[in-house]
Amino acid sequence: MSQLSHHLSTLTISFAIFSGIVYGTIPAGMAEVSLRESSPKVVIRPSQSTVQPVPTRRVNYGTKDNLAGLISSKQQEFERSQNLDTRLVIDEQVRVSPQGGVSTGIIVNEMDFNRWLNAASGRRYQVARYRDYLASHLGNYNVPPMQQLLTTARSWQSCGYEPYQIPPEYLWHNMLQTLRLYSVLRQQGILPASTQIRSVYRPPDLNDCAGGSSGSKHMLNGAIDIWVPEYQYNEWQISNLQNNMCAFWAYQGEEYNFGLGLYPTGSIHIDTQGYRKWGASHSSSSSPCRFE
Repeated sequence: MSQLSHHLSTLTISFAIFSGIVYGTIPAGMAEVSLRESSPKVVIRPSQSTVQPVPTRRVNYGTKDNLAGLISSKQQEFERSQNLDTRLVIDEQVRVSPQGGVSTGIIVNEMDFNRWLNAASGRRYQVARYRDYLASHLGNYNVPPMQQLLTTARSWQSCGYEPYQIPPEYLWHNMLQTLRLYSVLRQQGILPASTQIRSVYRPPDLNDCAGGSSGSKHMLNGAIDIWVPEYQYNEWQISNLQNNMCAFWAYQGEEYNFGLGLYPTGSIHIDTQGYRKWGASHSSSSSPCRFE
């Protein structure tokens, strides 16, 4: 009978241990049981063959140091691009003839525009409203990129202004006819597809600082200055473009109330606020147009 009891005790302890019971701090599955006939005491010691825990898969998202380094690198890239853009804009402000080798075009940088767009509360919403207004009258295809259409005077920086300006809402309608004319000039091939807008609305103070005329149509949001970047050093291409613009002005300009200003640098002024022409000295006699 005692021998039967001994075997039952062994089975009971073994079943309890391998059923997940924990003795002390050692799980039952990691213990080996020894029953000594000389003593009913149960001895528990760690087993030599333990069950290894299933490793947890870790996803490496990078350390704080790595992330900080990436942000710092991107910021340095941005600052280098900003410094380059600033230098180009300052160079552009020097008004010389194309033979002088100085760019006469503002570099419109999308990153810079987005930074300006997000710098003030509600600005993105107001720009979207302005674009929607133009698109509702002209169609999406005839609305130029807003980073071009919101550019101010080329000397914005030295005058203490921002590079982009949203015109007052009561002046929005003045841009409609000018953009219609701009689209026609592009559709007819008089202006190449690479033509860019580089100056539109100017508040009166900025217009004065930039050397604009006291009656400048830029203050009414009715004028745009344009240029063709690849023509800036080519006198023949500039002359040919000016001749084509003059021919359009002479034969179709009156119906658009077309104001045309042509400059030796290759810059072209377009508005629809009066049928007239002028050149470098802002007089009709200085216009390169020989059509009457």
